[in-house]
Amino acid sequence: MAPGSGCNRSAGISHSGCVFGRMRTQAPISDFGRFEEAEMTDGSTLAPETTFSIDFNLHMVPAALGLDVPPPAAAAMFGIGEAQLAAYVATVDATVKQIAANLLARPDIAEAVDRLAVPAGGTVMVIGDSITTYRYGYAPLLQALLALRRPNDTIRFFNGGQSGYTSTHALEVIYTQFLAQQPDWLFIMFGVNDCKHFGGPQTKTLVSLEEYRRNMAAIVDAFLTHTAAHLVLLTPTPVVESVVNSNPDFAAMRMTWDNTDIQARAEVIRDLAGRHGLPLVDLVGAFGLDPDPALFLPDGLHPGPAGHKMMLEWALRVLPALQ
Repeated sequence: MAPGSGCNRSAGISHSGCVFGRMRTQAPISDFGRFEEAEMTDGSTLAPETTFSIDFNLHMVPAALGLDVPPPAAAAMFGIGEAQLAAYVATVDATVKQIAANLLARPDIAEAVDRLAVPAGGTVMVIGDSITTYRYGYAPLLQALLALRRPNDTIRFFNGGQSGYTSTHALEVIYTQFLAQQPDWLFIMFGVNDCKHFGGPQTKTLVSLEEYRRNMAAIVDAFLTHTAAHLVLLTPTPVVESVVNSNPDFAAMRMTWDNTDIQARAEVIRDLAGRHGLPLVDLVGAFGLDPDPALFLPDGLHPGPAGHKMMLEWALRVLPALQ
């Protein structure tokens, strides 16, 4: 889950570690599990690595510099046509919309969305890593719920998730880009990338626990000081250790995770939420430290659609408390 700049497949160039076919690099975004290819309505297919890259918006890394990435450029990064990209994204969006519609058939979900204290014309922003930017994720689901249930409120939804981001990345980009959004609500989730080990499980984490604590405190303080946003804190999600640590792509980079590191970061978020009186979505509590692989993608690292549906349900339990 790393900042993914694009890959120029036709030229055989890989930036920031994108994986196409059998090509691997040393950069931090090679989070690929084993996925199925996608069949398009025109009879063509997209490779599993390509659909993964689209799902996690790896073409958007230039956005870290505040640059727009137009669809033709995004399609070129993935080595596909613009029409193919648009068709695939439309299929994903339709699926998410249908999942949201099914959720709204539940009275408790519909009531929770109705009670969310987002003003008409307000802005909801989510920031995080690939778990946040994932096209089937809790954030797009929340966006779809609001659009379907409250279409006349014209709520703006800004997804600032970036694949591969740590809390250290976030501390910079909130000042360079995110504070300017002046959100009414803000969902914050970082930590899984901070917990990477490179070179073996006994090595240091990519971001130390103490640095993570300082980073997250500074991020919260920045939004409390410079915006009027309601903040919602989410703990990082655990991983399926037996799966993620046997993943051949991760093994090639000597990259591992340990849920005790995730638990320690979750405790930081619990403490931070308690000290500031902020709503807490405890995803370690939701998944447990030995999570069900069925809730995750095949890489054992990223929650899949079922996992994100559960994450959203847990979030909706605490959000009405903002009123």
